[in-house]
Amino acid sequence: MQGVVQPRWRAAALLAALAFAPGAARATTVRQHLSIVQLLQESEVIVRGRVASVTDGVDRRGIPYTEVTLQISEALKGQPGRTLSFRQFGLLAPKDMGDGRVNLMVTPAAWATFKKGEESIFFLRKPAAWTGLRTTAGLSQGQFRVSGAGVTNSVDNAGLFEKVVVDPGLLGDTEKRVMGTTRGAVNARGFTSLVKQAVAGKWVENGRMRHADH
Repeated sequence: MQGVVQPRWRAAALLAALAFAPGAARATTVRQHLSIVQLLQESEVIVRGRVASVTDGVDRRGIPYTEVTLQISEALKGQPGRTLSFRQFGLLAPKDMGDGRVNLMVTPAAWATFKKGEESIFFLRKPAAWTGLRTTAGLSQGQFRVSGAGVTNSVDNAGLFEKVVVDPGLLGDTEKRVMGTTRGAVNARGFTSLVKQAVAGKWVENGRMRHADH
């Protein structure tokens, strides 16, 4: 019978996870709905794109990863170029290590998952300094899958605009309808426009988009 990965391997993987995603371990078990304000604050890059490839492996330090390459159709924050590749902690499935052991360190629950050909809007955190790994802001909540003319995240956009206020005069009718949605898919074009304007105008940084109790 094949064995599982050794304890030292497990420790390295856990250290990697904690190093690049503070609070991630708690987020896999505690459901907290993040608002658009929080997602914007946590994101270094925001793009709309299609998943071009998804592979996995174990790096030279023994850290398991899933590598995702995106074909970018629009950059909403940052300048990633026409393609963007990044690695997220965890394997796609248990992997035979070729020495009688099986690596069971798959992507944790509540984290973003990726499928070739799928289109989404991705809110990506800054890569970790030590591992270089990164994930979407708010884990799976920072991935908005595009279906038809609508976009939705893993929690059906719950809490996304709850108690979020924007200074008068900044929103057009389309953006107002987006922010008026309490749950469920929102118009992709309107959501994209809202994010781009918030980023360009530094609405969150300048307090022009904020939580109502702040």
